[in-house]
Order: sequence, then C-alpha cells, then structure tokens
Amino acid sequence: MAITPPAMRRWADFPLGGEMRRATGLPVVLDNDATAAALGEHWSGGVDLPATFAALYMGSGIGAGLIVNGISYRGTSGNTGELGHTCLDLDGPECWCGAHGCLEILAGPAAVVAAARADRRLARAAGLSRRDRTPDQSVIPDFAAVSRAARRGDEGAVALLERSARYVAVAVRNLANIMDLEAVVLTGPSFAIAGPSYLPAVERELDKTFFARANHPVEMRLSRAAATAPAIDAAAMVLQSELVPLHSGVRLAGEPPAVRTPAVIRLLTSLERGDRQATGESSYFTHLSKRTSCSPLTPGGSRPGWRRRCSSTR
Repeated sequence: MAITPPAMRRWADFPLGGEMRRATGLPVVLDNDATAAALGEHWSGGVDLPATFAALYMGSGIGAGLIVNGISYRGTSGNTGELGHTCLDLDGPECWCGAHGCLEILAGPAAVVAAARADRRLARAAGLSRRDRTPDQSVIPDFAAVSRAARRGDEGAVALLERSARYVAVAVRNLANIMDLEAVVLTGPSFAIAGPSYLPAVERELDKTFFARANHPVEMRLSRAAATAPAIDAAAMVLQSELVPLHSGVRLAGEPPAVRTPAVIRLLTSLERGDRQATGESSYFTHLSKRTSCSPLTPGGSRPGWRRRCSSTR
C-alpha cells in the first residue's frame, strides 16, 4: 500500500495475503475495494460494454474504481481513484492523508457521523452506537443509522445527507470531466442505504456542469447489488483470474488453481440474485483491500476477440 488508511494502519507491513492463504488453504486474490467494485459491475453486466465508467464505492471512506474500455485502470501502485482525497476546499480541515479539504474529511461517512453526534437530539433520534466501539468500527453502522433517520424524515439527518451529497456530486463531476465517463455506478455498503439520497444530487450536478454534456450524458445508477458488493466483487476477481487465455492470473506463489469456471459463474449469478447461501459461500473468494491483480477480459487477444492485462504492486 502506498498510503495506509487509518482503519488498516496496523496491517501496513503485514503479509496479509500469504497468511490468509496459509490459514485457509484457499487461493487469495487481493485488490483495491473500489477497483474490485468496478470489476464486479463489469462482470455482472451492470454496465453495458464497451464503456468507460466509474464505480463510486462508499463504505467508511470514498473511492472510485475505473474501467476504461473494459480494462480496469490501477495506476502505478493500485491506488488509483482515490476520489475521497481530492481537494474541495483549500482552507478546509486537515485530512488523515496530510492534505486539507479532502472530500472524505468534508463529507464522507465519518464526517456525517461526527456531525450527527455533535447534535445530541439527532444522535438520540438516530440511535447512534455507544462508544464501546472504536470510530473506525462504528462509521458504517452509524452512517446507516443517520441514513435511516433521514428516510424517516428527520430534518437534521436529511440536511446532513444533502450537504454530503452536494460535495460528492462535485467530486463525481470532476472525475467525469477528467475521464470523460459514460457512466457512474454508486455501490458499497453506505450507498446501499443512502444511495437514493445521493443519486439525484449527482445527476443534477452532471446535467448542469459536466463539460461534455452537449456531446453525451453521463448515465447514473445505483448498483443493484450495493449491499452485497464485497461478495460479488470477490467472485468477480476470481472470474477475471480464471477466464483468461493469456495469463493464469496474479496469485500467490504455489497457490492451487481457483474454482472451476462453471462454479464461479453459478456463484456470481446467485450473488446477483441475492442468494444468502451463495453470499456465505463467497468467503471462498477472499477479497482483501489495497493490492493489485489483473484486468478483466477485453476485446482483441489470442482467444478470438479477447485479451487481458495483469499487473502487481509486488
């Protein structure tokens, strides 16, 4: 990892992939969560191909996975798409990354929860968790609690989400301008419940200020599987490491082949339907954050019509 987020700082130098493989005896494929989310959308048919699109993933933080003409873009170290650490206020508060005025510190889930906790009435109304958990552990459930309060019509909660959504919308517009995106998908556990509060704000921003709006729109959608995105993303990573004519996939040295293709396809189909048993079985595919593996199948390679690219941070 080039930069370790606070929730993972104790894991920065730990050989996580190797230890997980040894502990489980299973193949382990590692990737950035937002990039994996984009792969999940790509493989599950959530975005029509060919396309250049972003999967905006919101859990405890905010990141974007990028697919460019069917190929996932990872940059040099696998830390591409860190939308949460783009500056939206030069004089804003300092972020854990060292910069000031980042999207995450201004309007990410942790910022929303902190503002809700500062309002005693809202904190009680939302039923925010007690302090028996660390802030890193409580961000996602507490953000969900604020989102549920907004759905019930609590004015304070609605105002916090609307403010956050405006910042997210501007950040998405910046990303769309830079990448000339065709589509943006909102996914991840935080968007699973709060997505309807964010989607209209992003759509309005893109309709009004996206630079290439006269040439083409940017399609916005909420992922059909935002709540189960981690499981689907993990299955998609195994798919893209198996269904490859030119390369066996980036795996740890000495690992056995992953599951057979038909089984993986059945799993992904079941996950997309929301099958609970399949979601549980997806633990076979260990999806761990902040590493780089391979891109999905793309047109033009040795098998008729297909090829793919692989890269690794190690």
